Amino acid sequence: MADTKLSVRQTVRESQNILTSSRDSTELCRALERISALLPGWNGNNVTTLGTPSEAAAEFGASHYVRFLEFLVGQFSLDWCSRFTVEERDSLIDVFFLDGVHHHAFLVLCTAVTQSSPSFKQNKCLSLLEDFLLRGRMTDIIWTQCCILSDLTDSGTQSAKHRVLWEQLLTVIVSLPDRVANRMQDKCSISFHPKQYFTSLAKDLVVVLHKVYNQLKATQDCSLLFVSQLIGRICLNGHADTILSFLLPHFVKFTADDFLWCRVCSRIIVGTPERCMESIMDSLLKKIPWYGIVSRLLGDAVLSNKKLLFLLTNKFLLLRCYSQELVPQNIIGYLADSPNRRHLVVKTLRTLLDVWGDSSAVKHTAYDQHAYLTKVMLICLGHLNQQEKAKHKSVLMQKLLSGMQCHLNSPLHKVRRLGMIAAEALTKTLEAEGPKLTFEYEKDEESRLLWSLLVPPKDPGIEEITKDVVEMSLSEEERKRENAAFGKSEQKNVSPLHPSQDNDLDSDDDLEPYDMSEDVKTSQVQTPMYIRDCIEGLHAKENRELTETSLKVAEKLARSKPDNLPEVCVEFLQVLLHLEDIYEIDDFMVLRHSAMVAATVLCPIQASQYLTTEFYDRNYNIRQRLDVLEVLAAAAQELSQPLEATAPCSGIQKPRRPLTQAAPNPSEEAEHWRDIVQKRIESKTRRFAKGRSTPAPIPIASRFAPVAGYFFFPLLKSYDSNLNTMDMMGDDFLLLGRMLYTLGIVVHAAQHAPICRQMAVSLLELVWTLRYHTEVFVRQALMFAVSMVILSMPSHLLISDLQDEMLECKLWLEDIVGKDPNAECRDLAAQTLMVLGSVVHKELNAEAR
Repeated sequence: MADTKLSVRQTVRESQNILTSSRDSTELCRALERISALLPGWNGNNVTTLGTPSEAAAEFGASHYVRFLEFLVGQFSLDWCSRFTVEERDSLIDVFFLDGVHHHAFLVLCTAVTQSSPSFKQNKCLSLLEDFLLRGRMTDIIWTQCCILSDLTDSGTQSAKHRVLWEQLLTVIVSLPDRVANRMQDKCSISFHPKQYFTSLAKDLVVVLHKVYNQLKATQDCSLLFVSQLIGRICLNGHADTILSFLLPHFVKFTADDFLWCRVCSRIIVGTPERCMESIMDSLLKKIPWYGIVSRLLGDAVLSNKKLLFLLTNKFLLLRCYSQELVPQNIIGYLADSPNRRHLVVKTLRTLLDVWGDSSAVKHTAYDQHAYLTKVMLICLGHLNQQEKAKHKSVLMQKLLSGMQCHLNSPLHKVRRLGMIAAEALTKTLEAEGPKLTFEYEKDEESRLLWSLLVPPKDPGIEEITKDVVEMSLSEEERKRENAAFGKSEQKNVSPLHPSQDNDLDSDDDLEPYDMSEDVKTSQVQTPMYIRDCIEGLHAKENRELTETSLKVAEKLARSKPDNLPEVCVEFLQVLLHLEDIYEIDDFMVLRHSAMVAATVLCPIQASQYLTTEFYDRNYNIRQRLDVLEVLAAAAQELSQPLEATAPCSGIQKPRRPLTQAAPNPSEEAEHWRDIVQKRIESKTRRFAKGRSTPAPIPIASRFAPVAGYFFFPLLKSYDSNLNTMDMMGDDFLLLGRMLYTLGIVVHAAQHAPICRQMAVSLLELVWTLRYHTEVFVRQALMFAVSMVILSMPSHLLISDLQDEMLECKLWLEDIVGKDPNAECRDLAAQTLMVLGSVVHKELNAEAR
């Protein structure tokens, strides 16, 4: 053995000296032949002088191979390589890299490419590396690592001897396209493009897996640890879609009816490092079309792998938000597909209900995330069997009831609807034969999708999966052509109505129907003609027709300006505010709101005093208080709009008096004479410049300016009062937000009134008090109020009298833009800052002029 080591070392040293100093091509070829005889599988004539072939090759590979490759790379130059013919370079130089110890050759070439500058040496190494990949040498590298069993510990991890080598191989294999691209820039070969490279690597992995399968089938040991780590590192590096798009169809086909393949695929996925598990599972769950395939690929690994258990029962369901329903369907379906894993479905459902029903989560979670939680809950309900429903019914119902209240109290309509659908689905699933819980909500595409999740998806079959894979590779033009052809075939399949069916129709259908479009439904109740009668009709709750008729004419009677309206205004508003829709009258809310607005517009002082007082009274629910705010806002906006003034009749000739009429009044006759004279003067006057062609607008006094304070200050004074039926600083934050919106509208409606400045200062003080409110809806209302102040106040007052307040608001808005967790709040704050900046900039420019 010592003689073999000495002989190999001497041969390598002599050959290196010749390759360095000699210029004779024959001598160079002879030196390379002596070294190539030491490669595995080489049958040279002089091997016997170095000992047995196996000993010499083992010694050369273990002690000299890597350094000799580095020596050859250092010799690469145009002058040195030109001493060999093409055949000699292929058989005597390239053979060391392509037919030697493959993982060492791969690492040496990659290191040479990254460390060399643009030159013949770099191009030669790249050419060798490309040939290395095209000849499938990556398969040999991976297979060699799968055959390493003697250095594995009892736990299945590699020993320290191969840990460094595996880390180097994994790093270089995964990052090779990036390394080559960094050196070659836009001159990179297509073999090193990420998509091409990782697709080729996936093909090599399939070849290796077939070898592993055959090895295991022959009852011989084999390791999949390196394959698992390699796939995990590729997915972690961002190429999961590329490699799994190729591997997954093969996995599906292999595991269809072979338990050994299921074990192989399961060991590959579960054996990935923990830091890579999330990336590979995320991509797999998005691509696997049915949860049964997940069950075949993972088996019961979720019961033994804590990282996988955390991902499938916690992170992917509670912390992530997927737009595809396929991901939670695959997860829940996998957990429910085996009796050993079914207990995780119930456990997950209970956790979901806890998070879903948490009031803090409902307030601070984005709608998409909350909708995703609801979808996962419904999927879990669809997989429960009868025993699980009966066993956990009470616990689930209790959690549902505690969470429903949080959803119904939400100011967002979509969130309230999620709570309604979830409650209906849960009660229907757990108590199929019991009383049904029903809510009224809009039936749209989202609601239909939520209800469809209660039915677990069916197995599409291998053929269907294969067809989907083929369709994904089609171009957009091909898809459009297929859809168009499919649409035409569908139209052909629809048979037209047979002509003989027309004869079966009733002969009366040929008669022309009467025009009933202008018919009016008659009523036995007389329509109220006076405001008092209308109030009495609204009080008559036992008479449906009278109540409905009175409500329909209430606005008309109020706007007719009856003389006694100021006297009955409060009573009129009181009956409307307490009126309930017990008969389900069409447009009840619209009619009631319009009538209250009409009364408030015509009697603003009496109505505003009554409404602002009743807003803080005890005997009202939230809906009635919201109605008060809506009426005040609408009335303020209407009062701020000027009435249409009658235009003067200048320039219009008065009609002439018929001859049969009596003699005209002298004053009228004189006026008529002056008009005629003025017209003649105008017709004969020549002007070189014309003035205003249209008459100047007639100024009209604001109807809202004298009464603006009645709408604003009584509503603002008691916002922090804590009543038994209302706590705006606590749970009733919806009322607080709507009140802020109303106050902002009132300030904007009074923008030209002298009292507007005082109202703006008071509103800014309230904003400053509530600026750090925890509710998103309230913060949005505060920013709306600030924007209304900016738009309502004269710009010169903003930068003079309200300079300090505007500066504080600016700092607060900038803090929201940078730190607020809600995206809508950040956008509103940015818009408000833009409005403020625009107003200030315009005023400063005006002063500069």
